[in-house]
Amino acid sequence: MPEHLTDRSVAALKPAAKRYLVFDDDVEGLAIQVQPSGGRSWVFHWTEKFRQRRVTIGKFPVWTVGKARTHAGKMRLKADAGEEVIDQRGSLVAELIEAWRETVKLTRRPSTATAYSYMIDKNIVPEFGKMQPKDITRNAVEAWHGRIAQQTPIHANRVLGTLSSFMTWLEHDKLVERNVCRGVKRRPENQRHVYLSAEEIPKAHEALRQDNYSPEAGKALRLALLTGCRIGEVINLKREQIDVAHLLWVKPAATTKQKKVHVLPLQKEALSLALDLLELGPPDYETIKRCWERARKIVGREDVRIHDLRHSRASSLARKGASLVMIGKVLGHNAPATTARYSHLVASDLRDVIEAAD
Repeated sequence: MPEHLTDRSVAALKPAAKRYLVFDDDVEGLAIQVQPSGGRSWVFHWTEKFRQRRVTIGKFPVWTVGKARTHAGKMRLKADAGEEVIDQRGSLVAELIEAWRETVKLTRRPSTATAYSYMIDKNIVPEFGKMQPKDITRNAVEAWHGRIAQQTPIHANRVLGTLSSFMTWLEHDKLVERNVCRGVKRRPENQRHVYLSAEEIPKAHEALRQDNYSPEAGKALRLALLTGCRIGEVINLKREQIDVAHLLWVKPAATTKQKKVHVLPLQKEALSLALDLLELGPPDYETIKRCWERARKIVGREDVRIHDLRHSRASSLARKGASLVMIGKVLGHNAPATTARYSHLVASDLRDVIEAAD
């Protein structure tokens, strides 16, 4: 709901864990954006050619309420007249990427949109935000990617992919001649084979069960460990996805990486955890992350990431004699090649069977 903003009320706004907007009731589309750091800046929203657009006007308090309203008022008149509010070819990356951020929210999975948003704020805007897209060169992108890769090569690849998606979006609208990210060499990514052992899985469940800081995060992680689901699927769990009568979790295509419906049989314990989470409300990712950091210290496996719980479930199934086809169905893989990474686990169990045979 728009509010009547004053310099005093804007200065009194408190930062939150996530950035948020407070819209002005005087000029339609004008809003003050408050960052978790406490920084405040004026932004203007409008619709252009059936697309939501947003541009940053300036920072508060350098830009007072009055100054921001005057500037936004002129932009509002252009938007209402169907004129081009800003010269897109002269827009800065920081401005254009905000419009793309909104597009991502509408077209990508929530977890993907969250990851993109994080990389936009942490890596892309600090490096290229004050530049015009046409001024970004392939050499600049390659050097930037290389600097990130020195510390976190896999993250560097993800950031490069995010920038590439943004540049392709600009390319489609002819705001750049070509996507300069094409051809920039990604760093090698070796598949991880990190998972909890048969002895460590019960310890992890107990550590998560005893976590008093966030019971809902502990339940979310235990559900992931029992089912092999992605943590984003837990966060987006809805009551209509759980078939209590048949002990099934029916994941809609919109929530799965493969964009296909995935039907997963549930153990009674997993069903109970899912129902508990629906009552408590799924926690956010940061709460889950902190919960797992506490639990893995107790287990003594600080190298195990949240996503490795998925690998742990696959390894547990393999130890019980499940085939690669069965493991693939549990994990929701479409291609057998994706499940093939667990072939060494199945082969190991076959060796155990052979050794034990007469």
